Amino acid sequence: MSDFSAAEQDRSLGTIIKDLTADLSTLFRSEIALLKLEIRDTLAKLGGGAGLLAGALFLGFVGLAFLFVTITLGLVALGVPAWLSALIVTVVLFIGAGVLAMLGKKKLSGVQFVPSQSVEQIKSDIDTIKADIARVRSR
Repeated sequence: MSDFSAAEQDRSLGTIIKDLTADLSTLFRSEIALLKLEIRDTLAKLGGGAGLLAGALFLGFVGLAFLFVTITLGLVALGVPAWLSALIVTVVLFIGAGVLAMLGKKKLSGVQFVPSQSVEQIKSDIDTIKADIARVRSR
């Protein structure tokens, strides 16, 4: 027990438990605040990836409507049969939508869905509390 000062050795078990309870309350409030921050950060990252995917969908539909008509008419004017013009435009639009979808997926793959920092900190806190309780019991 050489690591305890004389004042700590004279404290009663009730005082130690009272202090421990107060410290635990503060600790868990801090852990909850950290958890909220991590969740907020994760949701922000998810929003960015989802926005890219929504953009891919929007561009796919708008592009399909406008480019299909414009390019198809342009190819028909150049003498390409209408069915072949439509096929060419469709393939190009799907390639563009695929590229945007891959960019959105890449952005979403970097998001961590488990608040690992909070989980690790809580595990560490539990281990510390167990060690403190064992130290108090061994007195």
